[in-house]
Amino acid sequence: MIVSRRVFAGRTEFFAVLIGLIVVTTGGCSKPGSDVIVCAEAPKTADEAVRNVLAGLQRQELQALWEFLPPSYQADVQELLHDLGERLDEKSWEPFVATCRKAHTVTSQIVRKFNEASEAANASDRELAAHLRAVEQLLSALCESELNNVVLLRKLDALRFLGGTGNRLIAALSQGALGDTGLGGDLFAQFGEVKVELLESTTDSAVLAVLTVQWPGQAATQHKFVRVEQHWIPQTLAEAWPTQFPLVREQCLAWADELRAHPEPWHARLREIDQLLDELAETKSFAETRQVWQTGALRLAAAWFGTAIPDQPQSVEVPIVTPPSSKPIRVKRPDTEVLLPDEPQK
Repeated sequence: MIVSRRVFAGRTEFFAVLIGLIVVTTGGCSKPGSDVIVCAEAPKTADEAVRNVLAGLQRQELQALWEFLPPSYQADVQELLHDLGERLDEKSWEPFVATCRKAHTVTSQIVRKFNEASEAANASDRELAAHLRAVEQLLSALCESELNNVVLLRKLDALRFLGGTGNRLIAALSQGALGDTGLGGDLFAQFGEVKVELLESTTDSAVLAVLTVQWPGQAATQHKFVRVEQHWIPQTLAEAWPTQFPLVREQCLAWADELRAHPEPWHARLREIDQLLDELAETKSFAETRQVWQTGALRLAAAWFGTAIPDQPQSVEVPIVTPPSSKPIRVKRPDTEVLLPDEPQK
């Protein structure tokens, strides 16, 4: 199969970034009764660490993203989640949860309508139905998670969240909840196609060559890793964390503070989503559902991000032709008209 350069470049970048950000411990972590997360011994080599995280992601185990982090990094993320929950305004978060539940209800109704008329569905309808089932699965995971309650969100444990709700979200994404990613049908199965080779290694640094075997002709990419708190992580991540994570923390908490101080823009956007959901609930066919969704999504994008809505095809106006009168109409000759030599006088 021939892959376009744009898709090929996107895939290469995707795996380069992902492999650079995910390294998982061999035995995983567990959380006993205390608040201290206890992890098994980390892999001895950088290539072993990367192979472990790839295997975890291939099994759609999102907790691999947490287990790769050094303990101090985990503490930073957990503290941010706690502080963010403390600053969230319940009066603004509850309408968001209500909108998610409404979206789940509307999606379920549309899927049920399709099931009742599936015998008459065409290929396009069946494709849309499969996408909506994945969206329904995604919304169900969100509505039943710790995110539906600010009190639970303030007590959220990152490892347990990723191992529970996170894995359900990943399962929905693998079924196409966000549509075509440009990375193939089963994104997570592709992690099994990545080959890792250890090129250089010292006590605290290593260089890996990473190659995706399903893309013939692609050259292996090299990535530098360092050991931080007995965890092998990308050198770029180790260098960026001390300066970049504080900025992420500042931005997240500023968003929560802004939401509490000025909730109306947030509520206005939720009302716009509610309006689109009402329109979708009124549709009678999949063709109408698709049209309403496309129009509504463009409307939201224009309202939220200033995105220009593409011009709709303009209809051609057909002039109305009136039947000729039974009596000829005499046309008055303009004063400036010049008669041809052979034209008879009028």
